Amino acid sequence: MKTLYNYVENTYKVYPLACKPGCSLCCTQKIFATSIEAYYILDILTETDLERLFQIKNYLRPKLTHNQILLCYKEGSEPSLEEFSEILDPCPFLTEENLCKIYERRPLMCRIMASAVPCEKGYAELPPFLFQVSTIALQLAENIDIGGLYGNILDLLKFLYKYKKGSAEEIPDYLLNTIEVDELPILPEERELKKWVGNLYRTPISKDFTFRELLQKLREEFKKYEILSFLKEIF
Repeated sequence: MKTLYNYVENTYKVYPLACKPGCSLCCTQKIFATSIEAYYILDILTETDLERLFQIKNYLRPKLTHNQILLCYKEGSEPSLEEFSEILDPCPFLTEENLCKIYERRPLMCRIMASAVPCEKGYAELPPFLFQVSTIALQLAENIDIGGLYGNILDLLKFLYKYKKGSAEEIPDYLLNTIEVDELPILPEERELKKWVGNLYRTPISKDFTFRELLQKLREEFKKYEILSFLKEIF
């Protein structure tokens, strides 16, 4: 996952974006992520941080995972409409200086939120290529989390914390099972996007594996696992 994070961020750095430290209009409680991303964050949270999270009750939840939405479009059907709210509370990980407390470990959804114009204008503009990149990155993040969960990051952190403590008896119905979609939404003429994916797949993860090879290895290993069984090994 770190390789995907770094690769996406290096792609974004090439573009003249308006985002800067202290800019936090997009930093709300509408953060959807995978269980692996949530576990990566949980590892650095204090008990005080977690107590604050458990006090937060009302926030938006996804009705479908990112890959489920892709499948709907692929099959020619309309996905279920996501919940919408004109007023979104600030992310609980924002500091008083409007900086991200978990910046180095923030989820992919946070990393791809950007704009070429200042958001104070009331709207954001993401360059078309970065929009394509973000769509594929979210798909790959879910593919990596085979056998895991997808949902609002606050729900995931609460559940994983309870799971770690042995007090989670079952998975809440508002946490969705991740699914794998292998086919990437790339048209034949989109050569730049193909090149971007190809370079990512060839990125070395270790002396033994490239990104693609490790992804394939994970896919084979997780076929024999039940949902969330990998958490038993993590914890």
